[in-house]
This record gives sequence, C-alpha cells and structure tokens, in this order.
Amino acid sequence: MTQKAILWDWDNTLVDTFGAILSAQNVMRRFYGLPAWTKEEAKTAMNTSGRNLIRDLVGEEKAQEARQIYLKAYTQNATAINLKAGAIDALEKSKALGYINILASNKAGSILRNEARTLNVDHYFDRIIGAEDTANDKPSKSFTDAALDGFNYERVYSIGDGKSDIKMGHNYDNGCGVLVWTDPTTSEFNEIKPDYAFADLLSVSIFLEKDE
Repeated sequence: MTQKAILWDWDNTLVDTFGAILSAQNVMRRFYGLPAWTKEEAKTAMNTSGRNLIRDLVGEEKAQEARQIYLKAYTQNATAINLKAGAIDALEKSKALGYINILASNKAGSILRNEARTLNVDHYFDRIIGAEDTANDKPSKSFTDAALDGFNYERVYSIGDGKSDIKMGHNYDNGCGVLVWTDPTTSEFNEIKPDYAFADLLSVSIFLEKDE
C-alpha cells in the first residue's frame, strides 16, 4: 500500500530549542573572539547543519574543538527544552491518518534521538535521521533519499520552519514544502517559496486531515 510521507523538522518546529542553540553558538563564538549573534543573525545562519556552520566559522582544523565547546554549552541549556504547542496533536493526527512520520534534522543524529526519547515522542516516528547519519546534510537529496529509503510513498511533505525544509520537499516531483511558525513573505523565501504556510501546528494538523 502506498502512503504519504512527512519529513518533520525538529528544532523550532516540534520543539523550542532556539534559545539553547543561540546561547551555545554564542559561547563558542566568544571563545574564538567572534561577535555574538543577534536572534535575527542566528535565524539566517542556521539554515545549514551544525557541523557545516562550525566548520565555516572556525575552519576545518579547529572544527572538532569548536564542536565540543558548542555541545558542552548546548547540553547545559538543553535540559529546559519543551515541545511546541500542538506538537503531540500533530504527530498523533499524522500517525492516525496513516502518514509515514520521519524526523529529519540537521542536529546530530545521536543528540536528536536522545531528545526525542527524553520528550517521549520517539515512538511517533518511523525513522529518526540527523546530521552525521549520512555523508551530506539536509536539504541535500542524498539526505532525503536516505530518510525515505525503504518506504513505499506516493507523496512527500516536508514540514519545518526554514528554507532548507522547503527545499527538502522540492527534492521530489511529488514533494510539498510546508512552512510553519515562520513568515513566508520575508526575503529568506524570495527564491524558494513554500507550497503552504501556517502560523502554528494546529493549522498543520487540520491541513493534513483535509489533504487526506
């Protein structure tokens, strides 16, 4: 039986981690004498994987050291992360409707799986895949191909809060990029536009039920 697959983003789509990530990035940036990011600067910069972001900032030679500094700071802040409003309902709705739920994030896979377990939502997903689980990160097609490998699907929805999430959906002729929480009229989406945009996860749940 063919089904519809959802590539769910994690950070700031299903969970509120922006503050923890920004704080940890700024700890690392200050260590290397770089100016702290504002929220706006961080939002723009975080459209790539953490490993690419760190390597681009400090270079290949210092990347491993910088990653350890970042992870230590993130761990100290991540204990307070919470699911965003409507996350459980959206995941329960999609499972009840027969969607294949895949958690696909640019967060390191080991950390991603641990956070999903800690928040007791890992059982909603048919696969959890993150950065470092594949050679290339989202939104590359090799990443999304790995995320979808082995599933029999007729349509792909990529649901997230940023441009890379829209690109993942557009990797496929039958793909659909769904933006949530983020204003689709900003310059970030001048060149790549979401197929749908919603203000919250409740609206996403309603959309999935209607589209079914």
